[in-house]
Amino acid sequence: PFYREHWGFDTLDEVLDVIHGGNFSKLPIMRKSHLRSNFDDILDFEHATDLVSSSGTTGRPVDMPVHIEQEAGRVLRVRRLLRELGVRPGTKVLQLLSLNDMFTLGVLAWQAIKAEGATAIRCNPARLDRVLDAIKYNQPEFVIGNPYVMARMAEEAGDKWPKPSALPSGAFFAVAATFTSDLGKTPVAKEAIDAWGLTNWLNQYGTSELGPVGYEENNHQGLRIHNDFHYIELIDPATGLPVESGQPGEVVVTGLTAPRGFLPVRYGTGDVAAWLRKAPAQAGEKMLLGPIVGRTDHQLKVYGQTVFPNMLLNLADQVQGIQRSIVTSTPDPIKGDEVKILCVAKNGCDKDDVRRAVVRLCHRNLAVSPEVKMVDLSFLKALELEKVGKTNGSKVPRFFRL
Repeated sequence: PFYREHWGFDTLDEVLDVIHGGNFSKLPIMRKSHLRSNFDDILDFEHATDLVSSSGTTGRPVDMPVHIEQEAGRVLRVRRLLRELGVRPGTKVLQLLSLNDMFTLGVLAWQAIKAEGATAIRCNPARLDRVLDAIKYNQPEFVIGNPYVMARMAEEAGDKWPKPSALPSGAFFAVAATFTSDLGKTPVAKEAIDAWGLTNWLNQYGTSELGPVGYEENNHQGLRIHNDFHYIELIDPATGLPVESGQPGEVVVTGLTAPRGFLPVRYGTGDVAAWLRKAPAQAGEKMLLGPIVGRTDHQLKVYGQTVFPNMLLNLADQVQGIQRSIVTSTPDPIKGDEVKILCVAKNGCDKDDVRRAVVRLCHRNLAVSPEVKMVDLSFLKALELEKVGKTNGSKVPRFFRL
């Protein structure tokens, strides 16, 4: 009933005529606001075997129904990445992602590890001594975690951190972009790779509503779309129309399989990807998605210019003297958003020199530059504390609306 009213068509044949006529993009985008307003008409709980958090999509803490066949498909997609990484029966995987209701991927990864015949070693990254013991006595070959968290673990362990030869050599990075639009490593990925001595690492993209959407292959050319499960578009959020090839746009997903607790048709994720490309594959061609560079609902306006928090964080992370950085935004009637990059300098680095280096990068790469301010580590930790606690340390917040 929702889609009939949303599309403005009386019959399915009318919808199919639009699609077959090459006008799929004329169907209106479905957004999170529609889920909130039409919850009972859109979601199917009748055959659900699991409920997953929608991260505020509907205003309920746990509310997205997942059917048993749907969950099997989600686990299969994670298994594809694990196989690409080299996980095999008999290998061991250190699982640092939360299994609580706020973090869908952790549960899927846990199931996928076991489905591959490997051993899952579940650890809370906040319990660092427990993690170090698990590594010492179990010697896992692989690790699944957030690169921000993984880099911080090494930093906090100090002299207790093991040598690379005693650590997992392969990583499944989650919850953060690990490559740039030109396919280079992001600063946080490089930091985690160096700290853990990794020889192989892969990333993936997905959402609670959709499950895994794409995964990185060993050639590191982008995120390969699971095109047997999803059809992907990049659109201009202002028009709802597809962007030109190679241009950034909002990721819009249409589900290709059923049953599902939620069947997305042109569902706007709010995530902005750098590009979408075709590439040759063994059987025809594949679609590759670029890194997520921002959120449509995290667009900041600085003197009329659009700026994404991730762009600012990536610039700050390029400065060698930066230990940690976040972006804050406060509404301002004149500027639109009063945006600041708050940075913590590494021990032994001159704070003024570090700040000037960040400012230079901003001036070089942005039409308008936000204020750059150096702060103490304790100040950042105080801001992070509440949000980190909700995810068992599996996510590190780096953008704050004040």
